[in-house]
Amino acid sequence: MSASPALRPSPAALRLAALLATAAPLTAHPPAEPAPAPATAKQETVVLDPVEVTGAPLAPAPAYRVASSAATGFRAQPVLDTPFSVAGFSADFMQDIQARSLLDVTRNDPSAAPAGDPLWFDRVSVRGFGLSVNAVFRDGLGINDQGSIALDNKEAIEITKGLSSTRQGITSPGGTLNYVVKRPLDQPLTRLTTFGDGFGGFGASADFSRRFGANERFGARVNVAAEEIRSFVDEVEGDRTFASLAFNWRATERLDLDFEVERQDKEISSARGPSLGSFPGSSATAAQAMLPRLGPKIRVTQPWAVEPNTQTYVSGRASYEISDAWRVRLAAHRAELVRDQLGLSATNIQPNGDYDIRYFFSPDQERNNTALVAVVEGDVETGAILHELAFGYDYVRRDMVFGDTSTITIGTGNLFNDVVLPRPNVNAGPAYLASRSNQHALFLTNTAKFGDWLQLFGGARLTRLQAIDGDSAGVLTEAYDKDAFTPSLGLVVKPLPTLSLYASYAEGIEQGGTAPTTANGLPVTNAGQVFDPLTSEQIEIGAKWELPAGALLTLAAFQIDKGLQFVDPATNTYVQNGRQVHRGLEASVSGRVGERLRLVAGAAWLDAEIQRTNNAALLGKRPQGVPEWQANLYADYDLSDLLRGLSINAGLYHTGDKAVDGPNTFFVDSFTRLDLGLRYRHRIGESTTAVWRLGVENVTDERYVNDTSFGALVFGSPTAVRLSATFDF
Repeated sequence: MSASPALRPSPAALRLAALLATAAPLTAHPPAEPAPAPATAKQETVVLDPVEVTGAPLAPAPAYRVASSAATGFRAQPVLDTPFSVAGFSADFMQDIQARSLLDVTRNDPSAAPAGDPLWFDRVSVRGFGLSVNAVFRDGLGINDQGSIALDNKEAIEITKGLSSTRQGITSPGGTLNYVVKRPLDQPLTRLTTFGDGFGGFGASADFSRRFGANERFGARVNVAAEEIRSFVDEVEGDRTFASLAFNWRATERLDLDFEVERQDKEISSARGPSLGSFPGSSATAAQAMLPRLGPKIRVTQPWAVEPNTQTYVSGRASYEISDAWRVRLAAHRAELVRDQLGLSATNIQPNGDYDIRYFFSPDQERNNTALVAVVEGDVETGAILHELAFGYDYVRRDMVFGDTSTITIGTGNLFNDVVLPRPNVNAGPAYLASRSNQHALFLTNTAKFGDWLQLFGGARLTRLQAIDGDSAGVLTEAYDKDAFTPSLGLVVKPLPTLSLYASYAEGIEQGGTAPTTANGLPVTNAGQVFDPLTSEQIEIGAKWELPAGALLTLAAFQIDKGLQFVDPATNTYVQNGRQVHRGLEASVSGRVGERLRLVAGAAWLDAEIQRTNNAALLGKRPQGVPEWQANLYADYDLSDLLRGLSINAGLYHTGDKAVDGPNTFFVDSFTRLDLGLRYRHRIGESTTAVWRLGVENVTDERYVNDTSFGALVFGSPTAVRLSATFDF
């Protein structure tokens, strides 16, 4: 449908050429010795015995493990000591799997599942609950994820599983997602990476870090990238540019200041696959009959339908040590997302594949977050008990700007024969502040340590949530103003320094839903109504064991009980009625398990059920898009005995069947996907290290449905080849 990429000039290609030209000067003054793989000051590094080699030494391969996290509280703690389940994915791991998006990373956690279309933007569910915009953070401060988040300057991705309202306030019960930003390193780094894929996509990135000034008080880290995007759908393509700067000033021995800014510009074709709602009457029978003929390349798109998306982040931080035991931390953050939404979708799909093309036009959208946090941290000893305290104030404002949208039918298409239509002349109303939420919160956490073997965690948060609606006339109306108290408790027992047994209880709150405009092909009777927040509870027990070689093994059992909201098909009214209860078991291991073997692996069983609802069609059913079983195994094995610097890796990913419709009359089959790869690391001269990576995803070309959330039918990618080359100068 669209012109061949090789025949049309691309703005991103020009920006990519500029990037390659500007990256070269970064190598003009290389350090005398090559820099090892970076580790931020905020994360501990698992130190391993080096592998003996002959000739010029290569640094030991990283351990694929994030050893500490601040995701479960306001103070960073070793993951081994937290009374919650936390998964961390390091930058080195993301490099080795050649991750281009969040879903590339989260498939390596058995409790995370896709909850969106990767050709639009990434969204995941954790423990069977979708992570809303209130559950996505950047260095602990809230952002909006309605656009793919760049990984070029991310040091780690952390998933905190289960309720985290004490730390993050109004959020999803399944957990939270936190992107950790790269900071200036103590050692110089100059890194250039080029990458490409079998669909014709290609790009390059550069990572540059230096310290300078008297006593190296100043530090700067720059990340830039440009990319031509191609996908397994021929008509879906685009381009992306990215730049970030992180600056650090060690003003005094006690005062540390940070500033950073990031911007990503991305344009990609609008493409939506069919869903349950695309069929007349949202018929599960019709959708199930059509499923064998559907596949990953069947998308509703047009050559002129391109959705631009710009994300900008600016933040500042200050940390001051009042004394050896007490410190103050301040952080302020502004996140802006600007996009034009040109959504195309299929409705009224017929047995022969004909459908009506619906065009949703909503330009000049904004999703803006402002966040402030002030934390006082300190230690107090009472007899033999050490209290690690954190208390302070947290503020978050989320603004949504959009206009009165236009949705029209622009013609007829066919799922199996592309039809190109002219772009319609459609106008939409001017954008205005349509929704605002304010969170003001006071919090307190305390980890009481009774020697090295017993820890008690307690925390509480008092949150005031204001929801405000706006209209095109600029009138703001308060929808509700509520207070919520959310406590959490935890116990950690350490019979051995490397073994933790824990139990925890938490209460949570999430923002109530807003009734959609349409559902089941009909107008919703209470469209636009904003509902009160939903409450939830969680109980979790588990164990964490640091294995002799350095890997962390985690076992967890949990139950989460939250309120249920849905469109009642009997009345087509959006309601809050019933409970959604998820019980599960999780097991995972990450890190080095032998001299040459590294693993990121896990398995999860989830019993998710809708309870206590007066909707008989949903009672006792499994929620849409929630698999009962998931398992993942990524293994990296060092083949230096065969060829020094050579490694082989493989990924095996299994997902159980998923319900497409609420009454559970339509399920998609389980699937298992296999990935294979090679990595070769070697010296070029005395000062350059090169790493070559080859990965083949879905080696067997498995045809599978990756996501059925809300009735979606999102297929996974067919066989895909990825290549990259990284040079550290």
